[in-house]
Amino acid sequence: MVRKNKTIFALSLLITKNIFKMKKTESTLIARLLKIYQEMKPKEYLKYSKLPNNHNRGVDEAQVKVLMESFSKYGTAGTKVIIIRTMVFGKVNEEYIADGQHSIIAASRLDLPLNILIVDLTEDTLMNVLRYVTSLNNTAKAWSNNNYIRTFYHIPEYQIFDKEIKAKGLTTTDLLYIFMGGASKEHEVKAFKSGDLKFFDVDDSYEMLDAVVLVKNDIPNKAPVRRSLYKVLRLSKDYRKMAKAILKASKHLTKANAKFSENETDFLAHLIDIYRAEFKIK
Repeated sequence: MVRKNKTIFALSLLITKNIFKMKKTESTLIARLLKIYQEMKPKEYLKYSKLPNNHNRGVDEAQVKVLMESFSKYGTAGTKVIIIRTMVFGKVNEEYIADGQHSIIAASRLDLPLNILIVDLTEDTLMNVLRYVTSLNNTAKAWSNNNYIRTFYHIPEYQIFDKEIKAKGLTTTDLLYIFMGGASKEHEVKAFKSGDLKFFDVDDSYEMLDAVVLVKNDIPNKAPVRRSLYKVLRLSKDYRKMAKAILKASKHLTKANAKFSENETDFLAHLIDIYRAEFKIK
């Protein structure tokens, strides 16, 4: 099955270089190339399964269709599927699809071969496997926030995000501001996408979340507007009192046949005026 020739050697060298170009923020994320199977037939590569517990991204039939059209025209010679060998799911040296599940589906439907790479990690832990898989997949096609939530769903913080997004109609970005403090968006997004989501004060965050839900329908449905809301709520510290003051201001605007501005700067200035008046700050 393995054809040891110059083509395989060149492919091995190229892929090894690509794997080691991954961000080396942690040495445990470095993958080792174990084997290459060139032009493996469907009856053989279909033995590889997805990661347990829905850790892979869901199948997108539109993406499968695009790949089938491409494979029909150009074949699969330039396509590679990465399989990870791991013991974190309870079986010794079990092999799972790390990247390329859409390619496997598309190629198998056309009865075409695929190039298969077998890798493992220098430190075989669940979180390292998940981080490696999300990193590979996100470079091929950007993951949605829901993909990350599902991948890291075994972590309580991600379960909270899933529950509150569905219940409150807010976005992942909203919840990052509310539960992570909004100090650094880049840091918060990085933590969310790497499985490192950690809440500093859950009770305080839920109080803020309740205040946001209280005024959500009275302010413009714009992300920049909500960012201004979060800033002033944290400034006030008494979230509910500030929320009630915003509702009071909203009623006055409605009576005057007006509404809050959708401009972030204007809305922030208006909120600061409400805050100063309500908390008697000169």
